[in-house]
Amino acid sequence: MQQADVVPVIIVGGGPVGLTSSILLSLRDIPHILFERHPDTSIHPKACGINQRTSEIFRAIGVEDEVCQQAAPMPIAGRTAWYTSLGEDGREIISRDAWGGGQYADEYATFSPSRYCILPQIRLEPILKRRAIELNPEGVVFNAEVLDVRNENDRVRVKVNFRGKSANSNSAEFSTQYVLIADGGRKFTEQLGIKWLGEPNLFDMVTAHIRSPLRSFHPDPRNFMTWFINPDMGGSTRTGYLYQIGPWSSNSPDEDEWVFACGVIESDPRQFDEPTMLDRLRGVVGIPDLPAKLISLSHWNVNAVYAEKWRLGRVFLVGDSAHKVPPWGALGMNSGIQDAQNLVWKLQLALQDKGKYDRLLDTYETERLDIGRRVGLTSLHNMRSHSNVMDAALGITVDQSAQKNREELASFFDPSHPDYSKKRAAVKRAQDTLDIEFKAPGFEVGWFYPSVDISGEGGDTHGGQQNADGSLNSHYYFPSTIPGHHLPHVVLRKTNETVPIRDLLKLNKLVLFTEELRPEVLQDRRIHVEIVGPQGWQDTSGDWQRLCQGAAVLVRPDGIVAWRGQLKDWTFASWTKLIDTVLLASH
Repeated sequence: MQQADVVPVIIVGGGPVGLTSSILLSLRDIPHILFERHPDTSIHPKACGINQRTSEIFRAIGVEDEVCQQAAPMPIAGRTAWYTSLGEDGREIISRDAWGGGQYADEYATFSPSRYCILPQIRLEPILKRRAIELNPEGVVFNAEVLDVRNENDRVRVKVNFRGKSANSNSAEFSTQYVLIADGGRKFTEQLGIKWLGEPNLFDMVTAHIRSPLRSFHPDPRNFMTWFINPDMGGSTRTGYLYQIGPWSSNSPDEDEWVFACGVIESDPRQFDEPTMLDRLRGVVGIPDLPAKLISLSHWNVNAVYAEKWRLGRVFLVGDSAHKVPPWGALGMNSGIQDAQNLVWKLQLALQDKGKYDRLLDTYETERLDIGRRVGLTSLHNMRSHSNVMDAALGITVDQSAQKNREELASFFDPSHPDYSKKRAAVKRAQDTLDIEFKAPGFEVGWFYPSVDISGEGGDTHGGQQNADGSLNSHYYFPSTIPGHHLPHVVLRKTNETVPIRDLLKLNKLVLFTEELRPEVLQDRRIHVEIVGPQGWQDTSGDWQRLCQGAAVLVRPDGIVAWRGQLKDWTFASWTKLIDTVLLASH
């Protein structure tokens, strides 16, 4: 085994979270190596919803434009529907706008300069990989399996096995100051002795990536996602759902790609091979002779779990190594990328000032663990709502006979049936509950870190974002400059230049937005100052003045408000103490 030189950071895993972590480190000129055991990026679509706070990260790292160019067109990206099937006897149950599309477009545009995007992981990862390699050509290594990670005093030992083109391989041991585990929760969480909390192994699912001209058969091809409710199968999750993944640049229906997912109801999931899956697909969509070619097949287990600890010595868990959540609501990958954004700027300070910022690194777990717990519970609620709310509104249950379920569904379409109006109203009401999956800006962009609000400025409601029971208001986003909250979207102007305030943030410094410039602030190398007032950026809409309430606002590199207040009577010493308090003692 070879001994490798010391490198400040090692990333284990080259999925979206690992690659984003690498880009964020490179943009801060932090030497690092990323090791990925596979020879290339993912071959199965997996995650596809990219919410606005993740799009903002992509904006900061220079890939947002390419992501948007390859993403689903907005008329498709913002629709979902429920059908009995797509065949001759198929009926639409209900359809709706979702994810900032249609009727929600104007509202979502006020949240961020970036939009919600639909792009499958198989197309997102190559974009991130190209950017990561562009910034760190020698430090992104595929075909490299990390075998062991162990803390040793002031460093971490990482054992790596390199797989060559031949049957032979070689291994090396690396020494590093910090390790980011982004392996998808496959190995190292357990190997490090960290327990999973929550609800594991809920049930088995299978997804098929197919190529099929399905848009030609769909009554409303605008729908990005179509959910099916077959009474013979006992309802939604057991029937399955279908979503289209492009490629959006193709004009040939035969080139269209889709993902079909369903619960495994057969006794032995290993029998779910290609013929079985294609038969299931054709049966669910109600088109027996549907042309379809299987590209890949994946069996997976639904979990709603999070790691008990997110930091162990100098090792940090990010993404699915810290939280595995059901995909209903598209919170998993987004939360993982947001984990990386939270951690990497803190690592930069820790590497620059050894020892001083170790407590700042502890805030990663303080801030993100509760997010991981909540997204798991939210995603689990979303998953169960399809049967507990949507199926229930139709009168369909797993325990009833197929004949009874068919009768219940038939009454939804029969105006002469005495239950017709009641069921129509129940299905419409069900959409209010399903909003948490399809229209939940409070969860997507409104989440905040209560621990950052060291002065208790948020009170009981945090500007309306928090309910009386401490939960988030999911349906609405309330922009706020309360410490711990996301920097609100405001457009500023200077002469002929217009800029979203978010674009003024710095990767390696805190930014102070203030109307007056104080010399003592400029002496702190951790601070960059932007003037919003007569001598600087113009708040022509008045939105910033309304949100900051005349106070100076200090924002962290990850876009989180760290402090707000008046600058009058500050000295260099008192200002330095404030910044130390914000960074070190706020948690």
